[in-house]
Amino acid sequence: MNNVAWVALAVSVVSACFAGVATWTSRERLRLDLYNRRFDVYCRTLDLYHALLGWKPTELEKTTTSLQNSPELTTAQRAFIKAKSEAQFLFDDASDIKKQLEQIHEDSIAIIGYLRDFFPKLNTGPEFISANEKCDECGKRFHDSIPSLEKKMSQYLNFHTLRAWNFFG
Repeated sequence: MNNVAWVALAVSVVSACFAGVATWTSRERLRLDLYNRRFDVYCRTLDLYHALLGWKPTELEKTTTSLQNSPELTTAQRAFIKAKSEAQFLFDDASDIKKQLEQIHEDSIAIIGYLRDFFPKLNTGPEFISANEKCDECGKRFHDSIPSLEKKMSQYLNFHTLRAWNFFG
């Protein structure tokens, strides 16, 4: 082999090494992006939970049935709705994560409706008791869903075992 052939071989080997590193980097980047998107779904769920825990409707909200004076809750609710929609592309159907996020959404709407619409107008009677029990049930289910969601999401959020190529296969 002459010198030109050796140089060509060396360039080919170096090019193959660069291609291998680029492939590995792309795979790791995909793995990180997937992890970040899944973790964001979890964070948005917690944000909604905490915003709802500290929320008390204002007098204007009680009369207009809006959330116009509660920007933190409104922002958290919008972000959660977006996360719930994204979850259908990030988690397997068998995990039931999407189903649980839908239940959290329904419970949060029921809690907001009760605190804003029913509680200020009803203060006694069977309707009040029924609505109060429903709100308590929704609140307990929402509260209990956080550890359950953590457990279901743990297999998707373990960065050491997360494999990017499993997502496509």
